[in-house]
Amino acid sequence: MENENMCPKDSSVDFSKGRYRAMLTWQRKRMWNEKTLEHLAEWMELRHGMSLLDVGCGLGYLGYTFWNYFGKGGSYTGVDIREQLISDAAKTAPEWTSDGDASFMVGSVYELPFDDNSFDWVACQTLMIHLVNPGDALVEMLRVLKPGGMITCIEPDNLRPTLSRAASSLPEMDLEQQLISHKMNVIANRGRIKLGRGDSGIAPTLPHLMAQAGFHKIDIRVRDTVSFLEPPYETEQQREAVENMKKHWVDDESYAKRIDEYHEEYIAGGGDPEEFESILGISDKIRRTQLQQLKDGTFFICSAYPIYIIKGMK
Repeated sequence: MENENMCPKDSSVDFSKGRYRAMLTWQRKRMWNEKTLEHLAEWMELRHGMSLLDVGCGLGYLGYTFWNYFGKGGSYTGVDIREQLISDAAKTAPEWTSDGDASFMVGSVYELPFDDNSFDWVACQTLMIHLVNPGDALVEMLRVLKPGGMITCIEPDNLRPTLSRAASSLPEMDLEQQLISHKMNVIANRGRIKLGRGDSGIAPTLPHLMAQAGFHKIDIRVRDTVSFLEPPYETEQQREAVENMKKHWVDDESYAKRIDEYHEEYIAGGGDPEEFESILGISDKIRRTQLQQLKDGTFFICSAYPIYIIKGMK
């Protein structure tokens, strides 16, 4: 379902297949520490019997992540614009739902197919960074939320990592190269916005957008997990992360697709083609070093990746 406010580019990324499908599975599988989920559930005042609308639900991740805190006697409704994701999510829902109801349907965040004041809790994860009009989406989410109900937006700040230093086994760019790299990311994000693909750095601005949409009692947390790999990768989580990096992140095909997308956005943002080629050579060298280190079992990294958890009330 699309209305005149929805740019077709909002749905340009197909998360139902390829590396995007992988992102919906393995990246989210280890996203939270169990104790963190307990604290978040308490902070959000989740209770059994609540009705949750998960907007841009993908494979139903938020449902099975928080089911133990709201699902008994409650209901989960997942909405996504991708029919394949909705179909797959509906098939797997019986594996994580018990003592409650779960349903899925195709729909647009700009025109949710529900009456006003329908849900106790409306939530989304990694949705706002893909939207052309996130403010309009928040207004629509407010509409279907019951008075006194809660919204939760979980979004990454994908621009922040280029400003932070990660300790790793990879060659370190000099200061000028680091500054150029960050400048290129800012330019590429401008192009991303211009092309109608959303804003990778929207997370810190969401609280203000939520206030403008009409939410109040806005509060924020940041995810506490860290990207940490240290040979010989003693934990199952580290070993799984290494294998998935080999498969989905540093292989030639995935890399080529990411570079094509990034180049298009960088040029659309007004970037210098010669500067792009210069930094691309450095990036490719680092990538190949990383791939070899992953194969050799010598790659290590310690780095924080900011993900905002923002709640508000109607």
